[in-house]
Amino acid sequence: MVRKRSPYKDAIVCVRFPARFKRIMEQLAYNEGLDLSAWLRNLVIKELKTRGVLSETFNTQSLEAELEKITEKAERIT
Repeated sequence: MVRKRSPYKDAIVCVRFPARFKRIMEQLAYNEGLDLSAWLRNLVIKELKTRGVLSETFNTQSLEAELEKITEKAERIT
């Protein structure tokens, strides 16, 4: 079976954690019925909403508009 790639998930972010952190995150993700990638993605989306750079009604249909807003906000900050 070929996995479909979402057109909204086209960027890869590599990050390093201590092995202990990874084990903890994997367990938390498993407890929520998610793989680590989905769990981390949800964590980042939640943080972006908390910081006000992503709307509370975020969904993949409005991703491009949200990314444009984030870019504009980031450009104003720098």
